[in-house]
Amino acid sequence: MKYDYGKDFNPATLEASNIDRQSTALVPENSKLLELGCATGFMSKYFTQVKKCQVYGIEIDPEMAKKAAGSCENVLVGNLDQPSTWDKIFTIAPFDVVFASAIIEHLKDPWRTLQLIKQVLKPQGVLIMTTSNIAHWRMRLKLLLGQWAYQPYGTLDNTHLRFFTYVTFQQAIAQAGFLIKHVAIDPAGGIKYLNWLACHFPNFYAHQMIIKARKP
Repeated sequence: MKYDYGKDFNPATLEASNIDRQSTALVPENSKLLELGCATGFMSKYFTQVKKCQVYGIEIDPEMAKKAAGSCENVLVGNLDQPSTWDKIFTIAPFDVVFASAIIEHLKDPWRTLQLIKQVLKPQGVLIMTTSNIAHWRMRLKLLLGQWAYQPYGTLDNTHLRFFTYVTFQQAIAQAGFLIKHVAIDPAGGIKYLNWLACHFPNFYAHQMIIKARKP
């Protein structure tokens, strides 16, 4: 399946800058956690077994949701763009943490979704969200060469509806009323010989981005 490590997910085996290693490290232990787009539950299993969280998953694909069921307290099948899915989520809210890895770019109205996330979080609840950076240097180079081709996977995934930069990703979360507490990047290989310089320009250097924010 597209979003599956194919084996037990262990972030400790990943590069220190890897998006999944960084984002999962931000999850507090013993949390009631809502994972948006839980796929086959490979991260849910880690949150349950290692972080000792009570995990609830949302997944649009019924087959993946079926696989994830063994790793979650409950998995709801639904489309996050549909109000009926949020009606289901509200019945099991509130949550300490909402974890949304590579989800926001698939949504028709991510700004509305951020408002709904805020509503299902407890006061002082935590949002952990990741997305890719459309202003990454490889994307800029492709555009310079006149290239914009959708692909099965990656920044130009053919299911991506919205695109964010290092700046606009933070703006979207802040404008939804969250307090941003942590911002980090995954350069996905970086730039050979120029990492020392490029790291000072995150909107150029970041392949993917992570934000941890808190509900007031």
